[in-house]
Amino acid sequence: MPRKLNRRPPSRNIAQKILIACEGSKTEPIYFNSIRNELRSPTLDIIVLPHQNKTDPRSIIERLIEERQQRKENQQWSKEDKAWAVFDGDEHIELANWQSAINRAESQKINLAITNPCFELWYLIHFQDHFAQITRDRLVNLLEKHIPDYDKSMCLYPTPLKSLIEQAIQRAEKMAKQIERNELSEHSNPCCSGLAKLISSLLSLKNS
Repeated sequence: MPRKLNRRPPSRNIAQKILIACEGSKTEPIYFNSIRNELRSPTLDIIVLPHQNKTDPRSIIERLIEERQQRKENQQWSKEDKAWAVFDGDEHIELANWQSAINRAESQKINLAITNPCFELWYLIHFQDHFAQITRDRLVNLLEKHIPDYDKSMCLYPTPLKSLIEQAIQRAEKMAKQIERNELSEHSNPCCSGLAKLISSLLSLKNS
């Protein structure tokens, strides 16, 4: 009588989850959702939380903590998964709860991607260096030289940004080094603090 073989179920790689909460309702969610859709990776699950009305840094961080806890309780979270808060610095950096929000994120292992003055700086440094302090309006004016009629609802990934992303990462790192040399706050204007790390991790996980 032939032996019955105990067949093992096929192995399946469990996707690493990157949980992202954004301050903006258009620019940042459109960008990260576009990256998620373009990557289509079976080993990476990018989750961009739906936008809510409370967009101050502390509220964004608390929302991530709550969402992560729910996923832990449902056994949908592992120690390899990461949570990222993405927000601007210029409108919040002088508020009383700014440092408490930063401290809260660090104590809860929430990663921070902070642009100052705003997320459009990340778009701009795909095309050029920028090291001087700048306002939102001036930043958009510079960006429109590369992307005419720029609008916050535009989808810029993968075209035209994907082919320029390594340059943007390098320029963000140069800005960070300038801030360090000048002994300024990590989130001084201009900066893309943490954003290059977030994007690099997404792309590297896709290729792992």
